[in-house]
Amino acid sequence: MPPAPLIPVRIVVVPRLIPAWARAQTWGNVVLVRAGVELTPQLLAHELAHVLQWRSLGIAGFVCRYARYLISYGYDKSPLEVAARQAAGNDFLLAWAQEILGLSAAQNPA
Repeated sequence: MPPAPLIPVRIVVVPRLIPAWARAQTWGNVVLVRAGVELTPQLLAHELAHVLQWRSLGIAGFVCRYARYLISYGYDKSPLEVAARQAAGNDFLLAWAQEILGLSAAQNPA
């Protein structure tokens, strides 16, 4: 398990997100989760990848790069989204997500 916490992460449940189909969205170290969506370790690991991207690129760097990639590649092929999707299976990020969610690996095996 990673040390707790690597980066303080705040989870906030919100009634809606933009885009409307999004289940969760990350802004810095805040993970917004649409009300009614189950925050699984895999979904949180995806969002934790974005937390690390924000941290690495900075606010302006992340926002500019994310927008540029959306325009150039579209959502599904955006390099930041591809990396975050891959993170859903990353043992380190899954362990961090499970720790945040208060789950043991036995409760939610990857």
